[in-house]
Amino acid sequence: MARRKRAATDRSAEFSADREPRGLFGKPTLFVFWLFVVVTCAAFIIPAIPQFRLLKKIETELLDAEQNELALRKKRDQLHDESRALKKNPRYLEARARDPLRAQIPGETIVEIRN
Repeated sequence: MARRKRAATDRSAEFSADREPRGLFGKPTLFVFWLFVVVTCAAFIIPAIPQFRLLKKIETELLDAEQNELALRKKRDQLHDESRALKKNPRYLEARARDPLRAQIPGETIVEIRN
């Protein structure tokens, strides 16, 4: 297929001069439409900003509470293990009782090493 070249046309001055407005879709109508779009978006976004800040604050508090809960669970497990050891392991019970009280069994010598 052969390509055709467009013939150069000289348009008269009436076509190159100012055109009539485009009617319903002219520049003022287009401006008003975009202004409406921006105002509508702002009407939805502006009231949401305080709610978004409140959501972030609540999420931060929740994260802190979860970390606190995790620390308390670890402490609870540690105390549970210690309680079980005190009930079932007499050597652990003896060591826990004698260290802070510096108690000794007759015939035993306590050696204290200081740094």
